[in-house]
Amino acid sequence: RISEAINRTSAAYISYKKEKGKKEKGDDMRRKKNRSRLLPFGAGLAAGYLLTIGVATAGELVMWLTGADSSMAWLTAVPAAALGSFLCGRTAGKQRRRGGLKTGAVCGVLYCVPLILAALIFGTVQGILLPVKAALCIGFAAAGGVSGVNSPEK
Repeated sequence: RISEAINRTSAAYISYKKEKGKKEKGDDMRRKKNRSRLLPFGAGLAAGYLLTIGVATAGELVMWLTGADSSMAWLTAVPAAALGSFLCGRTAGKQRRRGGLKTGAVCGVLYCVPLILAALIFGTVQGILLPVKAALCIGFAAAGGVSGVNSPEK
């Protein structure tokens, strides 16, 4: 009799566990999405570089239409890099939703490395401008990362 009671109890417990393990209608909303850790950085870099190209192109068009000297090109390059790196960090922070300052800073480093390499390859390094540009990119991207993490969800 005791063994029958134990068998019935264990069978009831097993069926309870099976019922508990079944998915309910709203379970998918609460589960963490299994996404790549690098995806936010890639999306941020793509968005940042697209904005940088757009702002730089628009600025150069204005300079060309007004007949400005080519030595004034930094007037469009610096804001383009700042806005692009901010958007880069913001996009990564918005997708990652945690560690905004670190996420933005990493995104800023990834953003400015190709710019520094291009400056070294093409020989456009001018004194202190390269470290200033790197600090500008990392700072704006870190601010963008914090902004992205703290932005309201969709």
